[in-house]
Amino acid sequence: CCVCVCVCVCVYMLRRVGIAASVAAAGAATLQRRAAESHAAAPAPESLAAQRPPSVVRVAPLDDPPDVTLEYFALRGLGELPRLILELTGIPYDSVYHFGTGVYKPYAPFGQLPVLRDGPLLICESGAIARHLARKACIDGGDAADKARVDMFFELAKDLTSKKSGIHDPASADGKRLAAMLATAEANCGGAHFVGSSTTLADVALFHALHTFDEVAPGSLEPYPKLKAFVKKFAAQPAIAEYLHSDRRVPLTANEDGKQPHSGLPGYKFKEPLRPGTYATPWSPPGA
Repeated sequence: CCVCVCVCVCVYMLRRVGIAASVAAAGAATLQRRAAESHAAAPAPESLAAQRPPSVVRVAPLDDPPDVTLEYFALRGLGELPRLILELTGIPYDSVYHFGTGVYKPYAPFGQLPVLRDGPLLICESGAIARHLARKACIDGGDAADKARVDMFFELAKDLTSKKSGIHDPASADGKRLAAMLATAEANCGGAHFVGSSTTLADVALFHALHTFDEVAPGSLEPYPKLKAFVKKFAAQPAIAEYLHSDRRVPLTANEDGKQPHSGLPGYKFKEPLRPGTYATPWSPPGA
């Protein structure tokens, strides 16, 4: 209805100017600082295989438990896009990081992560989670045509990520396919947005893929000036800039950078130390 649309737009505009994101980030920073100070002597987990309980970082105003909880491994992987959506739009949430204990298996709908709790709703599958959050934050496209285009670019971002090994070997089959897809993205990049005149899921998903390429292979976006400028502008948004330098941002592992074949659990050793705020506060599933 018209009233619902107006309310949704108003909430979204507040988030876009950073009010909700700033409040949530302030609360999260305070909680992380307290946790890090109280657990300063705790050894940092060196890999995903660490046998330790899940940890949590709250991205919400102090003393105000959020409705939304995102659970994923202490990796970027399939959890990073939902985190970016939540951070950008300022939706308060608890970010839960799982290690090698498998405590999520009894309650996760498909026995796997990521899992999203939104009030009574419990869902899994990263694409379903991303689309749900996009609808919740009104960044899924304005009309039916825009929603279809947002989905199209969302799928392109997934295709780019699937060929990430090609960023290190342009002459390989994956490298050639990746170059063709990057050229397509470059041709469709409107500057700040891929669909319409405001941020959508398409932008967040493509930023996630392209920023990762730029991180693991510096200079790889030089042949694509519009994509390079898009990534720089997106990363400069206050909510995103704060997140990228926060304890909520986990380091990459060898299995995630595309430089070598997937090597199973040993490949999930962190390339940089986890920040204390990431692992300092233990978390237990509801009802545990």
